[in-house]
Amino acid sequence: MKISSGVSSGIKMLVMAVTVAAVASACGGGGSTAGAASGGEVDRNGTLKMAWTLAPNNLDPHQSSNYQVDFSYLAPVYDRLTQAVSGPAIEPMLAESWQFSPDGLSADFVLRTDAKFHDGTPVDAAAVVKSLDRARDPQRARSAGSLAVITSVQAVNDNTVRITTSRPAADLPAILSTTTAAIVNPVAIDGGVDLSVETAGSGPYVAEQIRRGDRIIYKRFDGYWDPEAQKAANLEIIGISDDNARLNAFRSGQIDVMLAKAGQTDELQTLLRQPQYQMHTFPVSQYYAVQLDIGQQGLTDPRVRQALNYAIDRDSINSALLKDQCQPISQPIADGVNGHNSDVDGKYTYDPDKARQLLKEANAPADLKLRLITVSGLSPQQEMATAIQAQLADVGVGLDIMPLPAADAQTTMGEGSYSLLNPRLTYPTPAQSLQTNYLVPLRFPTAPSQEFTDAVNRSLDPNTPDADRTRLYSEASGIASENAYDMFICGIPTQAAYTDKIVGIDTIGQADFSGILDTRYLGKTS
Repeated sequence: MKISSGVSSGIKMLVMAVTVAAVASACGGGGSTAGAASGGEVDRNGTLKMAWTLAPNNLDPHQSSNYQVDFSYLAPVYDRLTQAVSGPAIEPMLAESWQFSPDGLSADFVLRTDAKFHDGTPVDAAAVVKSLDRARDPQRARSAGSLAVITSVQAVNDNTVRITTSRPAADLPAILSTTTAAIVNPVAIDGGVDLSVETAGSGPYVAEQIRRGDRIIYKRFDGYWDPEAQKAANLEIIGISDDNARLNAFRSGQIDVMLAKAGQTDELQTLLRQPQYQMHTFPVSQYYAVQLDIGQQGLTDPRVRQALNYAIDRDSINSALLKDQCQPISQPIADGVNGHNSDVDGKYTYDPDKARQLLKEANAPADLKLRLITVSGLSPQQEMATAIQAQLADVGVGLDIMPLPAADAQTTMGEGSYSLLNPRLTYPTPAQSLQTNYLVPLRFPTAPSQEFTDAVNRSLDPNTPDADRTRLYSEASGIASENAYDMFICGIPTQAAYTDKIVGIDTIGQADFSGILDTRYLGKTS
């Protein structure tokens, strides 16, 4: 048995791959940090099977309303200009290097010359322009809001793309690392291919079998520019939402890797006593929250939202449902992440009397009720919603629980006057996390305060000194806490259970800050 815990130095400080005058150097992705084999040679003819919590749905990367849900299925097929790797850090992918203009309002991305789509079409500047223009068009892309900072994409020459932004955007390389900015084959775009059910990428694998609602089976794409990103000849990613079913599949050898939820600790301990089973715990970054529309009738007064936070018994939720593995929080930047505001640590203790008093002071409606969206069948959110419902009822606030399919949950939240219980998205930099969670209407329908917005936007300027950037992160996190932009619950550790044949689990892509298990650079020994 081995249970490991990774605390990356990069999670303690801002890791920016670029500055205004710096150029990112080309490299072979994250292959050099893929981790040592636990024994034996990597089987390059083998099949690696991973279980994710949700089944594949819409396979169009530009139509994703929550890239965390879809990333695992899309990343093997679609490359982006950049990639997020363990640390976290932003490294080259289709772009070998990039350089900002002196004012920080544009950046030139130089493309690698050996990348091609799965039909053999070269990945050139024209292809990138067409794909990114589609990705940021609200008429063609549900996720266009995540690229709203981009004002134009131009081909400087065959292998250089200039991306212009509406503000100085130090976060641009990080924005381009997600699958919402995936580069799609222009032949498919022009040909009207239904990308919700077919794929047209340039990634290390080709989707061989797509079983909607179940799994995707991939095979290695011959001639891919980074062989270390395709160690296994075949890859299978299976969606198993039921925690017990996922664990049973792991126990019986049907899968090699699985996302382990906090509530599964007791069941996993028995299994982990056997030497062939292991688990790795990544540093806490993302967190469970009831995401609020602060413009909803009855919630416009911050005191009401503060009252909701005081009504929540985080310790009992953590103990009863999450096996004491979800640390209670009161702000959007977790402890240990650059910009964490220690002044608001522990702000929201369980205090129902204070909650009632704040509701009274704010003259809250006597019939105040939230419509809480949850993702259908997803644990532990379903159980957490029931506990929160009872705790709010104790202070006189109603809660209607509305289970919706994963594809509809976030978009319905974006319509306004709803709440959503789910992890908040986290990204390689706190600036990107704050911007995406609170300055994008899809995830925060009513705009936050101007003070918060200004702090976040200033932190995104490539010309901002690092010390000032950290101060701005902390300021924004404090404002979000004081104004109770969420009902903050607890920080979630990402855990991966795996067999001793798996190579590279400790450095897989984005798992150490966003809860995603990225199969890129994973391998399996014979």
